[in-house]
Amino acid sequence: MKAISIKLPDPLFHDLAQRARTSASSQSDIVRTALETYLKSDVKAPNASCAERASRWIGLVEGPQDLATNPDHLRGFGK
Repeated sequence: MKAISIKLPDPLFHDLAQRARTSASSQSDIVRTALETYLKSDVKAPNASCAERASRWIGLVEGPQDLATNPDHLRGFGK
């Protein structure tokens, strides 16, 4: 097995330590199980398009609807 090092915010670290104490599992076992579950459930990521991966950010900022169709924004493009 390979070892890695991670940094956790204090609240997350304390939750992990508490869970390890109450479940008779090591912190490493809990993190390993959580990571395996996360990676197995993330089926969409390897096959997701760029647009699908960026979908959570689309529409968060205000601006012109579509720069590609507005000639004012294309003036001088490609020169």
